[in-house]
Formats: sequence, structure tokens, C-alpha cells
Amino acid sequence: MGEQERLRRNRMIDVMNQANLDGYLIVDPINVSYLTGFNGDDSYLWIGDTGVCLLSDTRFDEQIKEECPDIGAAIRCSGQTTLGLLEGVISDKTFSSRRPRRVGIEASTMTVSLLTAARTKFPELEFVSRASDVEALRAIKDDGEIAAIQRAIDVSIDAYRDIRKSIASDATEVDIRDELEYRMRKRGGDDVAFPSIVAYDERAALPHAIPKRGERYASARMVLIDWGAKKDGYVGDLTRSFLTERGLSDASREYRAKFSEVFRIVKEAHDRAIEAIRPGVICSDIDRIARDTIRDSGYGEYFGHGLGHGIGRVVHDFGGFSPSAKATVEKNMIITVEPGVYLPGWGGVRIEDDVLVTETGCQTLSERLSDDE
Repeated sequence: MGEQERLRRNRMIDVMNQANLDGYLIVDPINVSYLTGFNGDDSYLWIGDTGVCLLSDTRFDEQIKEECPDIGAAIRCSGQTTLGLLEGVISDKTFSSRRPRRVGIEASTMTVSLLTAARTKFPELEFVSRASDVEALRAIKDDGEIAAIQRAIDVSIDAYRDIRKSIASDATEVDIRDELEYRMRKRGGDDVAFPSIVAYDERAALPHAIPKRGERYASARMVLIDWGAKKDGYVGDLTRSFLTERGLSDASREYRAKFSEVFRIVKEAHDRAIEAIRPGVICSDIDRIARDTIRDSGYGEYFGHGLGHGIGRVVHDFGGFSPSAKATVEKNMIITVEPGVYLPGWGGVRIEDDVLVTETGCQTLSERLSDDE
């Protein structure tokens, strides 16, 4: 993907020019990787008007040569600091045609201590706080990124189907989580996208429940599972809710009827929101479609989180649907749609899929996993 990273860096230089910046210091490791292809840590990226340079250390010298040989690199040895490296880099005409004066920094990532040290080291520089410049680029996926996210989703689906076939009667929430995460790796995932959520019964009313070693599957009536694999640097994110054998039994008719009612409402909100996704639509308007559907069915107070979020290199990537999201949907965004209803003391239902915005509408990348699996 060397050419893609080069194009991304060129777009960042355009951002710099528009903001009247002489340089940009990238410290977020996800953004460093996005712009270079380098997958190590503890490394920064300097973007000047004539070139870019990775600031790293001897642990990653060979890795940089392997992953991004087209990138200049300054390698610190024991006793050197990254800001000490930066002093030489910003004076090198390979990377900056003149001594910079205004330098962009990532406002949401750079620590106060690092900024204080930088201002002490470079009193002549003006460090300009910038919000989400790289993240805005990351929101729009290229073909390679879309393919990688699809692979992560496919791994997630295959692993989920594996465990659904073989849940033991004595399995706890932790047991299912551990088996699911093992299966994601077994199916070819490089890692999990986030700690998987598995919740039985009333614990499914916790949107981000932490699995516990308590109740057994045989005694549970409902299960909510939120999971995703990481593959080739990108992630999937899915949620399904279902009744267990006990929940489906004749002895649980009232419970089953309640679950069916809530599931139907959540599915309706999910489907209506996806139908509305197309370029140019305001994100809060899509959120409102799902939220109004749930409210009009009498459960509005039990849906408290946003409808969805962007996914990409991380599970909560830039962009998403919420009541306050004023951005518009753009082609090649990939965003989750995950309405839910959470009833304290009873349980919760969430249905989550990953959706690609196309030129005229959208495509559900996880469509081969049915809502009720």
C-alpha cells in the first residue's frame, strides 16, 4: 500500500497549506501508521513541505526499512530524545525548505507534558492545535481499506457461527467470550477489534457489559454478543441478540413474546436507518429515524447511546450517527448501525451491522449474517 500512503501524505500537505502551517507533528500511532504503513509504536511522524520523516528508535530500524522503505527516518539511540531528533529533522531541507514557524499538532492526542517540553525545546515555534485532520482523511476509505474491513467482518461472522454451533450448557459469559476470540484468531484474524461483550439475561441491559463467570448458558434465556475481529490492520464490529433453548421453551411464552416485541422494534429501527443512508444526508437525521422508531413504540427512554460510529483501523473511528452529529454521510464511509433497547432487570436487544456508503445509497457489508442468527 505504499502508493496509498503517499497519496494520504500529499493530502495532509494540502491540509497544512490550507491552514498556513509550515509543518505537522503526528504523534498518534494509528495516524502514523495510516500515513506511512509503519506498525511499530513510540514513533512520531514529521511532515514538512518537502518531505516526511519518521522519528523512532533502534528497536524499529529494520522494521521501518521493511514496512515503509520510501520514508525518511531518524533513529534515536539510548540517551537521545525524540524532541532531540526533531531538532535536526526540522532543520534538514530534505524535509522542510525553510525553518518552520507554525507547526500543527494533534490536539486530542498530544499530551500536556509533551507539548510543554516541545515549547521549551523550540521557543521560536508556534504549535497550533488542530482537531482531527488525519481522522477526517481516515473517515473516507479507499478500495484497499474497504476490502480489509470486509475480510475482518467475514472472519467475525465465521467465528460467531462456529461458536453458535457448539455452546456448552455449562458455558459462562467468559467461556463464550474466550472461545469466540480464539475462533476469530483461528479463522485468520490477527487480533480482536475490542474486548468482546457477552451478556446473559438482565446483564444484556448493560450496553457494554463485561463478561462474568457466573450464570451458565443452560439457565440463561437471552444472550447479547458484541464482537469483532481485526484483520490486516482493520476491524469489524457486530452485535446479535438471541434467545437460548430455555428462552425458546414453552415454559417461557411470556418472556419469548416480550423478546419478540423488543427485537421487532429494534430491527425496524435498524432497517429504517440503513434505508436512509446515502451521500449528503445529515448524520443526526439518520440517528433520528431510528430513535423516533423506538420512541414511537414506547421504548425511547431505553435507547440512550448513539446509533453508530465509524470503523476502520480502530473500532471507534472518525464519524458516526448521534443526535448531535451534524456532519453529512459521504461515499466510502463505513459506519455501524446499532440501535438497541435496554430494560433494567429484564435484558437488552441490540442489532449491529457494518455499512458502506456507496455512490447512491449503501451496502451492508455484514449482510450474510442474518439479524436473528
